[in-house]
Amino acid sequence: MGRRRSGRRRAAVDDSPADLSGRSTADQQKSSSSSSGGSTVTSLSQQTVEESPPPRLRPPQDTADLRRRLLGLIRGFYLDAISRLPTADLRATTLARGLLLGGHCFGPLHPVHNIITNSVWYAAAFPLRPADRTTEVGVLTNQAIDRAARRSLDGLLAYLLRVHASLSPADALWQLSRSRADLRAAFTSVRCAKPSLPGAADPEVVKAAFQAAAEAAPHPNPAAFAHFASSVLPNVERYVSCLLVSKGGLSSLDIDRLSTMLLRYPLPDELLSSRPDPSPKVSEAISANKRNATNWQKCVLAMADAALCKFTCQTGLHYELHTVYGESFLDDERHNQHFHINFIAQPKEDHTSSSGVPSGHRLFFFAEAPLPPLQKFREEGISMCCLVEPSPGYTDNCHACLRHERKISHPVVGPVYHSHILHFGEQCSEIGTLHHDWDFRPILAVDYLCFDSDRDNGLVEHLRDFFARIDAYCSYLSDDEK
Repeated sequence: MGRRRSGRRRAAVDDSPADLSGRSTADQQKSSSSSSGGSTVTSLSQQTVEESPPPRLRPPQDTADLRRRLLGLIRGFYLDAISRLPTADLRATTLARGLLLGGHCFGPLHPVHNIITNSVWYAAAFPLRPADRTTEVGVLTNQAIDRAARRSLDGLLAYLLRVHASLSPADALWQLSRSRADLRAAFTSVRCAKPSLPGAADPEVVKAAFQAAAEAAPHPNPAAFAHFASSVLPNVERYVSCLLVSKGGLSSLDIDRLSTMLLRYPLPDELLSSRPDPSPKVSEAISANKRNATNWQKCVLAMADAALCKFTCQTGLHYELHTVYGESFLDDERHNQHFHINFIAQPKEDHTSSSGVPSGHRLFFFAEAPLPPLQKFREEGISMCCLVEPSPGYTDNCHACLRHERKISHPVVGPVYHSHILHFGEQCSEIGTLHHDWDFRPILAVDYLCFDSDRDNGLVEHLRDFFARIDAYCSYLSDDEK
Protein backbone atom coordinates (compact mmCIF):
# COMPACT_ATOMS: atom_id res chain seq x y z
CA MET A 1 0.00 0.00 0.00
CA GLY A 2 1.52 3.28 -1.08
CA ARG A 3 1.85 6.28 1.16
CA ARG A 4 -0.30 9.27 0.37
CA ARG A 5 1.20 12.64 -0.24
CA SER A 6 0.43 15.29 2.30
CA GLY A 7 0.84 19.03 2.31
CA ARG A 8 -2.31 19.74 0.31
CA ARG A 9 -3.56 23.26 0.56
CA ARG A 10 -6.96 24.67 -0.10
CA ALA A 11 -7.00 27.26 -2.86
CA ALA A 12 -6.90 30.70 -1.27
CA VAL A 13 -9.50 33.21 -2.34
CA ASP A 14 -8.36 36.67 -3.22
CA ASP A 15 -11.12 38.70 -1.58
CA SER A 16 -9.92 42.06 -2.80
CA PRO A 17 -12.00 43.37 -5.72
CA ALA A 18 -10.68 46.40 -7.50
CA ASP A 19 -13.36 48.86 -6.41
CA LEU A 20 -14.08 48.26 -2.71
CA SER A 21 -12.60 51.57 -1.64
CA GLY A 22 -15.35 53.52 -3.34
CA ARG A 23 -13.00 55.16 -5.81
CA SER A 24 -13.65 54.96 -9.50
CA THR A 25 -12.08 52.11 -11.41
CA ALA A 26 -9.95 54.52 -13.38
CA ASP A 27 -8.59 56.09 -10.16
CA GLN A 28 -7.78 52.69 -8.76
CA GLN A 29 -6.03 51.59 -11.91
CA LYS A 30 -3.96 54.75 -11.88
CA SER A 31 -3.04 54.32 -8.21
CA SER A 32 -2.27 50.64 -8.60
CA SER A 33 -0.22 51.28 -11.71
CA SER A 34 1.98 53.81 -9.96
CA SER A 35 2.66 51.43 -7.06
CA SER A 36 3.12 48.16 -8.91
CA GLY A 37 4.75 49.11 -12.15
CA GLY A 38 1.55 49.26 -14.17
CA SER A 39 0.27 45.72 -13.65
CA THR A 40 -3.39 45.89 -12.64
CA VAL A 41 -6.46 43.68 -12.67
CA THR A 42 -9.25 45.63 -14.30
CA SER A 43 -12.99 45.15 -14.33
CA LEU A 44 -14.09 43.06 -17.29
CA SER A 45 -17.00 45.40 -17.82
CA GLN A 46 -14.53 48.23 -18.50
CA GLN A 47 -11.75 46.32 -20.22
CA THR A 48 -10.66 47.07 -23.74
CA VAL A 49 -10.69 44.43 -26.43
CA GLU A 50 -7.53 45.09 -28.38
CA GLU A 51 -5.78 43.92 -31.47
CA SER A 52 -2.47 42.81 -29.97
CA PRO A 53 0.52 40.85 -31.23
CA PRO A 54 0.95 37.31 -29.98
CA PRO A 55 2.10 37.10 -26.35
CA ARG A 56 5.60 36.00 -25.51
CA LEU A 57 6.25 32.31 -25.89
CA ARG A 58 5.04 30.21 -23.00
CA PRO A 59 7.37 27.62 -21.50
CA PRO A 60 6.80 24.14 -22.89
CA GLN A 61 4.29 22.30 -20.72
CA ASP A 62 1.86 19.45 -21.21
CA THR A 63 -1.53 20.99 -22.03
CA ALA A 64 -3.30 17.95 -20.56
CA ASP A 65 -1.49 18.59 -17.28
CA LEU A 66 -2.45 22.28 -17.37
CA ARG A 67 -6.07 21.40 -17.99
CA ARG A 68 -6.07 18.77 -15.25
CA ARG A 69 -4.65 21.21 -12.72
CA LEU A 70 -7.08 23.94 -13.73
CA LEU A 71 -10.00 21.56 -13.34
CA GLY A 72 -8.79 20.70 -9.85
CA LEU A 73 -8.42 24.38 -8.99
CA ILE A 74 -11.89 25.26 -10.29
CA ARG A 75 -13.36 22.29 -8.43
CA GLY A 76 -11.88 23.81 -5.27
CA PHE A 77 -13.58 27.11 -6.09
CA TYR A 78 -16.92 25.30 -6.32
CA LEU A 79 -16.41 23.63 -2.95
CA ASP A 80 -15.52 26.99 -1.42
CA ALA A 81 -18.68 28.56 -2.87
CA ILE A 82 -20.83 25.62 -1.72
CA SER A 83 -19.46 25.90 1.81
CA ARG A 84 -20.48 29.58 1.96
CA LEU A 85 -24.10 29.20 0.84
CA PRO A 86 -26.81 28.83 3.52
CA THR A 87 -27.95 25.24 4.01
CA ALA A 88 -31.69 25.80 3.59
CA ASP A 89 -31.24 27.86 0.42
CA LEU A 90 -28.71 25.44 -1.08
CA ARG A 91 -31.02 22.48 -0.52
CA ALA A 92 -33.87 24.36 -2.13
CA THR A 93 -34.03 22.97 -5.64
CA THR A 94 -33.94 26.36 -7.38
CA LEU A 95 -30.55 27.44 -5.99
CA ALA A 96 -29.07 23.96 -6.42
CA ARG A 97 -30.06 24.11 -10.09
CA GLY A 98 -28.63 27.61 -10.35
CA LEU A 99 -25.32 26.40 -8.93
CA LEU A 100 -24.93 23.23 -11.00
CA LEU A 101 -26.21 24.56 -14.33
CA GLY A 102 -25.80 28.35 -14.24
CA GLY A 103 -23.15 28.97 -11.58
CA HIS A 104 -20.07 29.19 -13.77
CA CYS A 105 -16.86 30.71 -12.43
CA PHE A 106 -16.34 33.22 -15.26
CA GLY A 107 -17.38 36.83 -14.89
CA PRO A 108 -16.00 40.18 -13.65
CA LEU A 109 -15.38 39.02 -10.04
CA HIS A 110 -13.14 36.50 -8.31
CA PRO A 111 -14.00 32.95 -9.49
CA VAL A 112 -15.63 31.98 -6.16
CA HIS A 113 -17.68 35.18 -6.14
CA ASN A 114 -18.65 34.60 -9.78
CA ILE A 115 -19.97 31.14 -8.88
CA ILE A 116 -22.08 32.52 -6.04
CA THR A 117 -23.30 35.55 -8.00
CA ASN A 118 -24.13 33.62 -11.18
CA SER A 119 -25.90 30.89 -9.16
CA VAL A 120 -28.04 33.35 -7.20
CA TRP A 121 -28.87 35.40 -10.31
CA TYR A 122 -29.94 32.35 -12.33
CA ALA A 123 -32.05 31.01 -9.45
CA ALA A 124 -33.75 34.39 -9.03
CA ALA A 125 -34.20 35.13 -12.73
CA PHE A 126 -35.48 31.64 -13.62
CA PRO A 127 -37.29 30.28 -10.54
CA LEU A 128 -38.80 26.81 -10.51
CA ARG A 129 -42.55 26.44 -10.28
CA PRO A 130 -43.80 24.92 -6.97
CA ALA A 131 -44.51 21.54 -8.59
CA ASP A 132 -40.80 21.25 -9.47
CA ARG A 133 -39.65 22.08 -5.93
CA THR A 134 -41.10 19.03 -4.17
CA THR A 135 -37.70 17.45 -3.39
CA GLU A 136 -34.73 19.00 -1.61
CA VAL A 137 -31.27 18.53 -3.10
CA GLY A 138 -29.03 17.40 -0.26
CA VAL A 139 -26.44 15.60 -2.41
CA LEU A 140 -24.44 17.60 -4.94
CA THR A 141 -22.81 14.68 -6.67
CA ASN A 142 -19.11 14.74 -7.51
CA GLN A 143 -19.94 14.15 -11.16
CA ALA A 144 -22.19 17.22 -11.21
CA ILE A 145 -19.51 19.38 -9.57
CA ASP A 146 -16.82 18.05 -11.90
CA ARG A 147 -19.09 18.70 -14.88
CA ALA A 148 -19.65 22.28 -13.69
CA ALA A 149 -15.88 22.76 -13.31
CA ARG A 150 -15.20 21.44 -16.80
CA ARG A 151 -17.91 23.63 -18.31
CA SER A 152 -16.50 26.66 -16.49
CA LEU A 153 -13.04 25.96 -17.89
CA ASP A 154 -14.46 25.64 -21.41
CA GLY A 155 -16.19 28.99 -20.92
CA LEU A 156 -13.03 30.68 -19.66
CA LEU A 157 -11.13 29.45 -22.70
CA ALA A 158 -13.87 30.59 -25.07
CA TYR A 159 -13.86 34.10 -23.57
CA LEU A 160 -10.09 34.53 -23.90
CA LEU A 161 -10.02 33.13 -27.42
CA ARG A 162 -12.85 35.46 -28.44
CA VAL A 163 -11.24 38.68 -27.16
CA HIS A 164 -7.68 37.67 -28.10
CA ALA A 165 -7.78 36.04 -31.52
CA SER A 166 -3.97 35.72 -31.55
CA LEU A 167 -4.04 33.21 -28.69
CA SER A 168 -3.94 29.49 -29.36
CA PRO A 169 -5.95 27.18 -27.07
CA ALA A 170 -2.68 26.05 -25.45
CA ASP A 171 -1.65 29.67 -24.84
CA ALA A 172 -5.05 30.42 -23.32
CA LEU A 173 -4.67 27.43 -20.98
CA TRP A 174 -1.27 28.69 -19.91
CA GLN A 175 -2.58 32.20 -19.25
CA LEU A 176 -5.43 30.78 -17.16
CA SER A 177 -2.97 28.63 -15.24
CA ARG A 178 -0.78 31.66 -14.50
CA SER A 179 -3.82 33.61 -13.30
CA ARG A 180 -5.31 30.73 -11.26
CA ALA A 181 -8.45 30.67 -13.44
CA ASP A 182 -9.24 34.32 -12.66
CA LEU A 183 -10.55 35.87 -15.88
CA ARG A 184 -9.62 39.39 -14.77
CA ALA A 185 -6.01 38.43 -14.14
CA ALA A 186 -5.80 36.33 -17.32
CA PHE A 187 -7.06 39.23 -19.43
CA THR A 188 -4.48 41.56 -17.88
CA SER A 189 -1.73 38.96 -18.27
CA VAL A 190 -2.40 38.65 -21.99
CA ARG A 191 -2.46 42.42 -22.49
CA CYS A 192 0.82 42.87 -20.62
CA ALA A 193 2.53 39.99 -22.37
CA LYS A 194 3.61 42.40 -25.11
CA PRO A 195 2.95 46.08 -25.69
CA SER A 196 -0.24 46.53 -27.64
CA LEU A 197 -2.02 49.40 -29.31
CA PRO A 198 -4.73 51.10 -27.23
CA GLY A 199 -8.27 50.58 -28.43
CA ALA A 200 -11.76 51.79 -27.62
CA ALA A 201 -13.81 49.77 -25.17
CA ASP A 202 -16.70 48.06 -26.93
CA PRO A 203 -19.51 46.75 -24.69
CA GLU A 204 -20.95 44.75 -27.58
CA VAL A 205 -17.66 42.88 -27.99
CA VAL A 206 -17.58 42.13 -24.26
CA LYS A 207 -21.19 40.93 -24.48
CA ALA A 208 -20.32 38.71 -27.44
CA ALA A 209 -17.36 37.27 -25.52
CA PHE A 210 -19.56 36.42 -22.55
CA GLN A 211 -22.08 34.83 -24.90
CA ALA A 212 -19.30 32.74 -26.44
CA ALA A 213 -18.25 31.66 -22.94
CA ALA A 214 -21.83 30.79 -21.98
CA GLU A 215 -22.38 28.79 -25.18
CA ALA A 216 -19.16 26.84 -24.63
CA ALA A 217 -20.07 26.10 -21.00
CA PRO A 218 -22.98 25.46 -21.95
CA HIS A 219 -25.22 27.79 -19.95
CA PRO A 220 -28.99 27.07 -19.98
CA ASN A 221 -29.60 30.54 -21.49
CA PRO A 222 -26.40 31.99 -23.03
CA ALA A 223 -28.05 35.16 -24.34
CA ALA A 224 -29.56 35.98 -20.96
CA PHE A 225 -26.24 35.40 -19.20
CA ALA A 226 -24.36 37.58 -21.69
CA HIS A 227 -26.88 40.38 -21.08
CA PHE A 228 -26.54 39.95 -17.31
CA ALA A 229 -22.73 39.82 -17.22
CA SER A 230 -22.19 42.74 -19.60
CA SER A 231 -25.11 45.07 -18.83
CA VAL A 232 -26.58 44.27 -15.40
CA LEU A 233 -23.75 43.12 -13.16
CA PRO A 234 -21.41 46.05 -13.94
CA ASN A 235 -23.99 48.45 -12.45
CA VAL A 236 -24.03 46.63 -9.09
CA GLU A 237 -20.58 45.05 -9.16
CA ARG A 238 -19.20 47.14 -6.28
CA TYR A 239 -22.14 46.38 -3.99
CA VAL A 240 -22.04 42.67 -4.78
CA SER A 241 -18.30 42.56 -4.10
CA CYS A 242 -18.72 44.40 -0.79
CA LEU A 243 -21.33 41.89 0.34
CA LEU A 244 -19.32 38.82 -0.65
CA VAL A 245 -16.00 40.10 0.69
CA SER A 246 -17.43 41.14 4.04
CA LYS A 247 -19.07 37.78 4.65
CA GLY A 248 -17.67 34.32 5.20
CA GLY A 249 -20.75 32.16 5.27
CA LEU A 250 -23.83 33.76 3.75
CA SER A 251 -27.25 33.82 5.41
CA SER A 252 -30.66 33.49 3.78
CA LEU A 253 -31.04 37.25 4.23
CA ASP A 254 -27.79 37.78 2.31
CA ILE A 255 -29.11 35.63 -0.54
CA ASP A 256 -32.31 37.70 -0.60
CA ARG A 257 -30.31 40.95 -0.68
CA LEU A 258 -28.10 39.60 -3.45
CA SER A 259 -31.12 38.46 -5.47
CA THR A 260 -32.71 41.90 -5.14
CA MET A 261 -29.53 43.62 -6.33
CA LEU A 262 -29.10 41.32 -9.31
CA LEU A 263 -32.74 41.52 -10.42
CA ARG A 264 -32.89 45.29 -10.31
CA TYR A 265 -32.99 45.23 -14.10
CA PRO A 266 -35.45 42.65 -15.54
CA LEU A 267 -34.51 40.54 -18.54
CA PRO A 268 -35.91 41.54 -21.93
CA ASP A 269 -38.75 39.28 -23.06
CA GLU A 270 -36.82 38.07 -26.09
CA LEU A 271 -34.26 36.41 -23.78
CA LEU A 272 -36.84 34.11 -22.20
CA SER A 273 -36.74 30.54 -23.52
CA SER A 274 -39.69 28.58 -24.86
CA ARG A 275 -41.40 25.98 -22.68
CA PRO A 276 -40.71 22.29 -23.44
CA ASP A 277 -43.55 20.01 -24.49
CA PRO A 278 -42.73 16.48 -23.26
CA SER A 279 -44.74 13.48 -24.40
CA PRO A 280 -46.48 11.30 -21.77
CA LYS A 281 -43.69 8.73 -22.09
CA VAL A 282 -41.01 11.38 -21.48
CA SER A 283 -42.92 12.86 -18.54
CA GLU A 284 -43.21 9.43 -16.92
CA ALA A 285 -39.50 8.78 -17.44
CA ILE A 286 -38.65 12.09 -15.76
CA SER A 287 -40.88 11.25 -12.79
CA ALA A 288 -39.44 7.74 -12.46
CA ASN A 289 -35.84 8.96 -12.60
CA LYS A 290 -36.64 11.68 -10.08
CA ARG A 291 -38.02 9.07 -7.66
CA ASN A 292 -34.93 6.89 -8.11
CA ALA A 293 -32.61 9.85 -7.53
CA THR A 294 -34.58 10.81 -4.42
CA ASN A 295 -34.24 7.30 -2.96
CA TRP A 296 -30.51 7.22 -3.70
CA GLN A 297 -30.10 10.64 -2.08
CA LYS A 298 -31.90 9.46 1.08
CA CYS A 299 -29.47 6.56 1.35
CA VAL A 300 -26.41 8.83 1.06
CA LEU A 301 -27.82 11.39 3.52
CA ALA A 302 -28.55 8.62 6.03
CA MET A 303 -24.90 7.55 5.86
CA ALA A 304 -23.70 11.12 6.37
CA ASP A 305 -25.93 11.54 9.44
CA ALA A 306 -24.68 8.24 10.89
CA ALA A 307 -21.08 9.30 10.24
CA LEU A 308 -21.61 12.57 12.12
CA CYS A 309 -23.01 10.62 15.08
CA LYS A 310 -19.84 8.51 15.09
CA PHE A 311 -17.71 11.66 14.87
CA THR A 312 -19.54 13.09 17.89
CA CYS A 313 -18.88 9.92 19.90
CA GLN A 314 -15.20 10.02 18.94
CA THR A 315 -14.57 13.73 19.58
CA GLY A 316 -17.43 15.12 21.65
CA LEU A 317 -18.01 17.75 18.95
CA HIS A 318 -21.54 18.20 17.65
CA TYR A 319 -21.93 18.91 13.94
CA GLU A 320 -24.90 18.94 11.61
CA LEU A 321 -24.91 18.22 7.90
CA HIS A 322 -24.65 21.07 5.39
CA THR A 323 -24.47 19.06 2.16
CA VAL A 324 -22.88 15.98 0.59
CA TYR A 325 -20.54 16.93 -2.25
CA GLY A 326 -19.23 13.55 -3.32
CA GLU A 327 -20.32 9.92 -3.22
CA SER A 328 -18.76 6.74 -4.54
CA PHE A 329 -20.48 3.34 -4.43
CA LEU A 330 -17.78 0.71 -4.73
CA ASP A 331 -17.71 -3.04 -5.22
CA ASP A 332 -15.09 -5.62 -6.10
CA GLU A 333 -14.87 -9.07 -7.64
CA ARG A 334 -15.94 -10.62 -4.32
CA HIS A 335 -19.10 -8.47 -4.30
CA ASN A 336 -17.95 -6.42 -1.30
CA GLN A 337 -19.81 -3.12 -1.41
CA HIS A 338 -18.72 0.08 0.31
CA PHE A 339 -19.52 3.77 0.25
CA HIS A 340 -16.94 6.56 0.25
CA ILE A 341 -18.51 10.00 0.67
CA ASN A 342 -17.46 13.61 1.22
CA PHE A 343 -19.68 16.07 3.01
CA ILE A 344 -19.61 19.50 4.64
CA ALA A 345 -20.89 20.00 8.18
CA GLN A 346 -21.19 22.90 10.59
CA PRO A 347 -21.29 23.16 14.39
CA LYS A 348 -24.77 22.92 15.85
CA GLU A 349 -25.90 26.30 17.11
CA ASP A 350 -26.28 25.16 20.70
CA HIS A 351 -22.83 23.57 20.74
CA THR A 352 -20.61 26.25 19.16
CA SER A 353 -18.92 27.12 22.45
CA SER A 354 -17.90 23.52 23.17
CA SER A 355 -16.73 22.88 19.63
CA GLY A 356 -14.14 25.62 19.73
CA VAL A 357 -15.15 26.59 16.19
CA PRO A 358 -16.80 29.92 15.34
CA SER A 359 -20.51 29.76 14.58
CA GLY A 360 -21.09 28.98 10.91
CA HIS A 361 -17.54 27.67 10.34
CA ARG A 362 -17.92 24.63 8.09
CA LEU A 363 -15.56 21.71 7.83
CA PHE A 364 -15.04 19.01 5.21
CA PHE A 365 -15.40 15.32 6.05
CA PHE A 366 -14.69 11.90 4.59
CA ALA A 367 -16.63 8.81 5.64
CA GLU A 368 -16.44 5.14 4.72
CA ALA A 369 -18.97 2.39 5.42
CA PRO A 370 -20.00 -1.00 4.05
CA LEU A 371 -23.44 -1.15 2.51
CA PRO A 372 -25.74 -2.35 5.32
CA PRO A 373 -28.81 -4.57 4.92
CA LEU A 374 -31.80 -2.61 3.61
CA GLN A 375 -29.48 0.41 3.30
CA LYS A 376 -30.10 1.32 6.95
CA PHE A 377 -26.93 3.03 8.12
CA ARG A 378 -26.10 3.10 11.82
CA GLU A 379 -23.31 4.74 13.76
CA GLU A 380 -21.62 1.43 14.57
CA GLY A 381 -21.55 0.53 10.88
CA ILE A 382 -19.40 3.52 9.91
CA SER A 383 -15.82 2.27 9.54
CA MET A 384 -14.30 5.77 9.33
CA CYS A 385 -15.32 9.43 9.69
CA CYS A 386 -12.65 12.12 9.75
CA LEU A 387 -11.82 15.64 8.62
CA VAL A 388 -10.16 16.18 5.25
CA GLU A 389 -8.87 19.09 3.24
CA PRO A 390 -10.74 19.61 -0.04
CA SER A 391 -8.03 18.92 -2.56
CA PRO A 392 -7.44 19.35 -6.29
CA GLY A 393 -8.82 15.92 -7.11
CA TYR A 394 -5.98 14.67 -9.29
CA THR A 395 -3.94 13.90 -6.13
CA ASP A 396 -6.76 12.51 -4.04
CA ASN A 397 -8.18 9.11 -4.87
CA CYS A 398 -8.07 5.55 -3.69
CA HIS A 399 -7.73 2.82 -6.29
CA ALA A 400 -11.41 1.87 -6.07
CA CYS A 401 -12.69 5.44 -6.52
CA LEU A 402 -10.24 5.90 -9.38
CA ARG A 403 -11.56 2.81 -11.17
CA HIS A 404 -15.10 4.12 -10.78
CA GLU A 405 -14.06 7.60 -11.99
CA ARG A 406 -15.08 9.35 -8.77
CA LYS A 407 -13.14 12.25 -7.29
CA ILE A 408 -13.31 11.84 -3.53
CA SER A 409 -11.07 13.64 -1.02
CA HIS A 410 -9.54 10.89 1.13
CA PRO A 411 -7.66 11.24 4.43
CA VAL A 412 -3.88 11.41 4.41
CA VAL A 413 -1.90 8.41 5.59
CA GLY A 414 1.23 9.89 7.16
CA PRO A 415 4.57 8.20 7.81
CA VAL A 416 3.85 7.78 11.53
CA TYR A 417 0.12 7.77 12.21
CA HIS A 418 -1.97 5.14 10.48
CA SER A 419 -5.38 5.80 11.99
CA HIS A 420 -6.86 6.77 8.63
CA ILE A 421 -6.18 3.62 6.62
CA LEU A 422 -9.09 2.75 4.35
CA HIS A 423 -10.85 -0.55 4.89
CA PHE A 424 -11.77 -0.68 1.22
CA GLY A 425 -10.08 0.62 -1.91
CA GLU A 426 -6.46 1.24 -0.79
CA GLN A 427 -4.90 4.68 -0.93
CA CYS A 428 -2.54 5.37 -3.77
CA SER A 429 0.00 8.15 -4.05
CA GLU A 430 0.86 8.82 -7.68
CA ILE A 431 -2.42 9.96 -9.18
CA GLY A 432 -1.18 13.22 -10.63
CA THR A 433 0.08 11.53 -13.80
CA LEU A 434 -3.37 10.28 -14.79
CA HIS A 435 -5.88 12.13 -16.88
CA HIS A 436 -9.07 12.90 -14.96
CA ASP A 437 -10.98 14.80 -17.63
CA TRP A 438 -13.53 12.00 -17.77
CA ASP A 439 -16.55 11.94 -20.03
CA PHE A 440 -19.80 11.84 -18.10
CA ARG A 441 -23.24 10.86 -19.24
CA PRO A 442 -25.05 13.82 -20.81
CA ILE A 443 -27.76 13.65 -18.12
CA LEU A 444 -26.97 12.95 -14.46
CA ALA A 445 -29.31 11.80 -11.69
CA VAL A 446 -29.22 15.22 -10.04
CA ASP A 447 -30.57 16.75 -13.27
CA TYR A 448 -33.87 14.98 -12.64
CA LEU A 449 -34.02 16.37 -9.09
CA CYS A 450 -33.47 19.86 -10.54
CA PHE A 451 -35.80 19.44 -13.53
CA ASP A 452 -37.43 22.68 -14.70
CA SER A 453 -40.69 21.94 -16.50
CA ASP A 454 -40.74 25.48 -17.91
CA ARG A 455 -37.25 25.57 -19.42
CA ASP A 456 -35.51 22.18 -19.46
CA ASN A 457 -35.70 21.61 -23.20
CA GLY A 458 -32.33 19.84 -23.21
CA LEU A 459 -33.40 17.03 -20.88
CA VAL A 460 -36.72 16.60 -22.69
CA GLU A 461 -34.96 16.40 -26.07
CA HIS A 462 -32.43 13.92 -24.66
CA LEU A 463 -35.19 11.57 -23.52
CA ARG A 464 -37.18 12.06 -26.73
CA ASP A 465 -34.12 11.06 -28.79
CA PHE A 466 -33.46 8.13 -26.45
CA PHE A 467 -36.95 6.71 -26.91
CA ALA A 468 -36.80 7.36 -30.66
CA ARG A 469 -33.62 5.27 -30.91
CA ILE A 470 -35.23 2.47 -28.90
CA ASP A 471 -38.32 2.53 -31.13
CA ALA A 472 -36.16 2.49 -34.26
CA TYR A 473 -34.15 -0.46 -32.95
CA CYS A 474 -37.28 -2.41 -32.02
CA SER A 475 -38.69 -1.70 -35.47
CA TYR A 476 -35.46 -2.95 -37.04
CA LEU A 477 -35.62 -6.20 -35.03
CA SER A 478 -39.25 -6.65 -35.93
CA ASP A 479 -38.54 -6.21 -39.66
CA ASP A 480 -35.57 -8.58 -39.42
CA GLU A 481 -37.76 -11.35 -38.02
CA LYS A 482 -40.20 -11.17 -40.92
